[in-house]
Amino acid sequence: MSLESFMIKEEAQEVEYVASKRFINKETKKPEVWKLKSITADENDALRKECYKQIQVGKRVRTDFDTVKYLGLLADKCIVYPDLHDVKLQDFYHEMDSTKLLKKHLLTPGEYDDLLQKIQEINGYDLEEAVEEAKN
Repeated sequence: MSLESFMIKEEAQEVEYVASKRFINKETKKPEVWKLKSITADENDALRKECYKQIQVGKRVRTDFDTVKYLGLLADKCIVYPDLHDVKLQDFYHEMDSTKLLKKHLLTPGEYDDLLQKIQEINGYDLEEAVEEAKN
């Protein structure tokens, strides 16, 4: 046994992904390729901390996790291209909030959900296993 096999540096994984066939590259005449990257566990923890909220239920306070907000923040952090913080893109869609811009950019729920699924996959979430567990 050797501990050296555990001595690796975290490197962001970057992948190309076609989020929609509606965005055509004018030069290649093919769908525009998006660039997505994975994040570190520490970056993920910071995102998750932003998504907890306290809810008053009678006399008790309950802590809930806002999954929709988390997935939006995760997407914002993982999308390298197109740059959702680009002022020209935000001006075009009349939306300065990058997480809301993404929903305006990808018009259909299917495109948006497929992108979120891909982002979760590159960050190590095994969604097929989760679906199988939910079925049982």
